[in-house]
Amino acid sequence: MWLRNCWQVIAFAREIGNAPLARTACGEEIVLFRTQSGTAAALADRCPHRLAPLSLGRVAGEQIQCGYHGLCFDAQGHCVRVPGQDSVPRQASVRNYPLVERHSFAWIWLGDPALANPETIPDVHWCNHPAWAVSDGYHHFAANYQLVNDNLLDLSHESFVHEDTIGNEAVAEAPFTVKLEDERVRMHRDMYDMEAPPFYQRTTGFSGRIDRWHTNTFSPPGLHIIENGSMPAGSTDKSAALERKVLNFITPETATTTHYFWAVVRQFSIDDQALTDYIRDGIRKTFDQDKTVLEAQQRIIGGDPDRTVFPVSIRVDAAPIQGRKLLASMLAREAGAAPLASARG
Repeated sequence: MWLRNCWQVIAFAREIGNAPLARTACGEEIVLFRTQSGTAAALADRCPHRLAPLSLGRVAGEQIQCGYHGLCFDAQGHCVRVPGQDSVPRQASVRNYPLVERHSFAWIWLGDPALANPETIPDVHWCNHPAWAVSDGYHHFAANYQLVNDNLLDLSHESFVHEDTIGNEAVAEAPFTVKLEDERVRMHRDMYDMEAPPFYQRTTGFSGRIDRWHTNTFSPPGLHIIENGSMPAGSTDKSAALERKVLNFITPETATTTHYFWAVVRQFSIDDQALTDYIRDGIRKTFDQDKTVLEAQQRIIGGDPDRTVFPVSIRVDAAPIQGRKLLASMLAREAGAAPLASARG
């Protein structure tokens, strides 16, 4: 169901503070916290004494203290103190998850810790680079994570779901290509001489007709790097183009719920805070629209376990189907003798 031997985003790094943060990923209940010295840690969210959630406790210096009977655990999950006695039971420990803070995100490894190589964390350095402006946010979807992947790999829906923000009829009509490259699905679409959608008019200043393009590179289990750009229609001067990247981090919570972290980065007008805020609000509205559709889709699928996700396939399903096939092959491999060691982007 879920890839585990890979790095996945569990939180924005800024979310992890000196108060315990409960979060579930791939069905596992986890507590995140930051010690007094600044170390971010991830432990199983259950005290081995009576299984009370550690997230109901507090951070005390370099330790997290259970709120039920006061047992204290260090960032590695070792019990270091039991109130009322001098000895610590040998079995009193909590699972520790490898956790790395990089590019403004906290990346967790849910699989075999011996395989957790930080060098394989996807490179999304744009998210905290001074040459890039960032508009970011989070959505929680009551939908399976593969539905979110499908949605991102089929951007023709922009014409209908997002016609008042980033889409119009020209998007669905444009041809596209789908390629499988190095365990990534790459979908590319060029759109020529199209009317600029409302969001594009405001963020680029192009009020007339534009040429537009976007490429989505999907790295299972849930990283989508969408590169898009636009320029006045018919222009041959690429220096007139305005480009941005939309980073989408899809992390399963349960079989029917998903964490969706996202960031839009750009290298133009980087000091324009009003534009940064507008992009954040516009993308939030856009993903709210996706949320409405995907949660309704999940309710229908959940009510009929035998229902297939693609009962009828059309041309725009090529990339989502390829993405599901790739993910299925990687899941099968991880379940066998050769676990996946990386989900690089």
